[in-house]
Formats: sequence, structure tokens, C-alpha cells
Amino acid sequence: MLFEDPKMQAYYDSLPPKVRAFLENAKVEVGSPGELMMIGEHFRNAFADQEGKGPAR
Repeated sequence: MLFEDPKMQAYYDSLPPKVRAFLENAKVEVGSPGELMMIGEHFRNAFADQEGKGPAR
């Protein structure tokens, strides 16, 4: 995904590959930095729980 907002792009780039792949494949439309962070952290924690690592911090 490419974002015009450099802060959104930097945050997206910092997400784990599994989370970025999920967002790409789901074709999620993100309208704000807050929305991206909410979605990103939800899936970062969900994937960490699936791998038995607990919530990512």
C-alpha cells in the first residue's frame, strides 16, 4: 500500500509482514492515520496471539 501521508506510510512500513499482507489482500481503504493504527494494532495483536506470543508492545 502507498500513502500520500509520510507518517501513515512510515507506520504501515513498520507493521509486521503478515499484517501488511493482510491489509493488501483485504483491499482495506484507510482514510486517516488513526484508522490505520487501529487496524494495524488489532491485527498485530491478533497474529501475535495466534503465534502464542501474546499482545505485541
